[in-house]
Amino acid sequence: MMNTIFKTLIGAFVFTIISCSCLAQELNGTTENTLAPTGNRSNVDAFFYGNTTSTIKLPVETEEEYTQRMKWWKDSKYGMFIHWGLYAILSGYYNGQRTPSIPEWIQNTLQIPLAEYKKLVPEFNPVRFNADDWARLAKAAGMKYVVLTAKHHDGFALFDSKASEYDIMSTPYKIDIVKALKEACHKQGLKFGLYYSQNIDWEHPQNAILNGGKHSWMNLKDFKPAQMNKDLYLKEKAYPQLRELLTNYGKIDILWFDMGTGLNNDEVRNFVKICKELQPAILISSRIGAEVNEKKAHRDMLFDFYTPDDNFFTGDDLSMPWEMVGTTNGSWGYRKDDTHWRTPKMILSSLLACASRNGNYMLNMGPEPNGLMPQEATDRILQVGDWLKKYGEAVYNTTGSPFTWDETWGYITQKPGKLYLNVTQWPENNQLRIHGLLTKPKKIYLMGNIKALPFDYDGNFLNINLRGVSKTQLATTIVVIFQTEKISISKLLTQGIDKSIALYRIESHYDAAQKFSTWTFKVHTPGRYKVSIISNEKGGHARPEWKGADQQGALEVAGQTIPVKLDRDKEKINPALFFYKEIESDIGMVVLPRAGTYSLCLKDFDINARKWQPGLFLDKIKLQIMGD
Repeated sequence: MMNTIFKTLIGAFVFTIISCSCLAQELNGTTENTLAPTGNRSNVDAFFYGNTTSTIKLPVETEEEYTQRMKWWKDSKYGMFIHWGLYAILSGYYNGQRTPSIPEWIQNTLQIPLAEYKKLVPEFNPVRFNADDWARLAKAAGMKYVVLTAKHHDGFALFDSKASEYDIMSTPYKIDIVKALKEACHKQGLKFGLYYSQNIDWEHPQNAILNGGKHSWMNLKDFKPAQMNKDLYLKEKAYPQLRELLTNYGKIDILWFDMGTGLNNDEVRNFVKICKELQPAILISSRIGAEVNEKKAHRDMLFDFYTPDDNFFTGDDLSMPWEMVGTTNGSWGYRKDDTHWRTPKMILSSLLACASRNGNYMLNMGPEPNGLMPQEATDRILQVGDWLKKYGEAVYNTTGSPFTWDETWGYITQKPGKLYLNVTQWPENNQLRIHGLLTKPKKIYLMGNIKALPFDYDGNFLNINLRGVSKTQLATTIVVIFQTEKISISKLLTQGIDKSIALYRIESHYDAAQKFSTWTFKVHTPGRYKVSIISNEKGGHARPEWKGADQQGALEVAGQTIPVKLDRDKEKINPALFFYKEIESDIGMVVLPRAGTYSLCLKDFDINARKWQPGLFLDKIKLQIMGD
């Protein structure tokens, strides 16, 4: 779909896994990859490779078998992540000191001695926890699967573990949380998965990350790296606990590993081998390891779906199954002073954005120490659930937009012979416009009302008149029906009916070595145009940064050159990203003297949409006609 040169950039985006964690990205703004790929990469199909060879054989799967195994997950679109453990008791504070980082990392961030942290075990008595309530909430919110932190980085297990006494049975509560929630979820028809921190464990004295360059992720307060033997940790705790989780609870649908940096090939493969032997149909997250490469046809796979950066969406249509994970506020585990809640519309926009690019969205809940879900988060996800009850047809079992560019008014999903236009930003003059549509619509109507809406179509442009249409809270969904199942589109960027031109990053040719991006587009109305560049903030969601002011270059089109220095002329919250602002920079004026096809070049700008990498997170270049 994307042009060849820019595929190289996106390939690097996918395959230099930056495995963030839930989430260490917010700790220091660094990535966890240890080996960046070189040369041209495709973002189609992937497997992990280690820094050592391996004789461990894994099951070989055909593409057809893989596709079938992934079907339920790809159709589901929406899941609930749950971060819960001893850290909920501290709620972001220890001895009156507020952790500057995410709450589940408080033991590491504030360097709490293990003996002191373990004093939380007799305090963990969540008497208000009700597994059925949690499962019913996820279902009412429209979610199709739930993933619970069975063991996070502190090493404390929310299940009855024979491999370690540092578990739920050592607390006054003594109820296996994993067992209770798994049964409740399956009772509600929800798929159930487990998060397991395979590579970080601050309780085990042998847990070492010695070859990943991430010593700060270890427990250096209580243990010395020189005295650690990682093999003992894996054999004494990680491998046995994984076997317990996949043996004692019946069918587990997802194993969500995290923070795999430092694991060698054998170690990664051993985790996969255990999963595949005990639960052959289980789906494994990409964060099981840190190094990736292209997959040879039908060779053994070490993960099933890719998890890019947390709370972050670039808008790219990745060619393998992927999932964005996000928070309902600014935290994963419970923090008592975090009141920065996403609005229901923002949650739905993130879900629709992911679905429009063939991705899933897993939204986190951080339960309180007593076992209750925060009321603020509960209220918000239930409002989204109410929308999904009425309009979920436009989300579940869909595929992404057939257009490689975005729309300013919202997000497109599709089923055979049908487009869903999910309008989150009401269009100017009540006119909903699409260009590049080569198949004539048969009928267009508002979901929930089969009365036909008036529209104009000329073989490329579709204009839908929404005058008199009542807006639906959160998003209004317009259904476009076609005579045939196959919908044809043009790949040529074209000036819209409103005479505006939008050149999206995902449609550019990008040469990273020469630092220039080029677009080819068609103009039907010549004239004088105001040029603006739209870009996004990136980096940690607690301290987002804009990478625009530190670069300068030039824009060339129709024989004209405009010097480009980006300023924050306008800004607004990105509708799908919540924590990050969208920055509009006014560049100047150009004249497009005649109708026809043009090329535009943006020179000397390092373009990179990745959350933690240098470079401008370019969204689009906008040209708005100012007169003849």
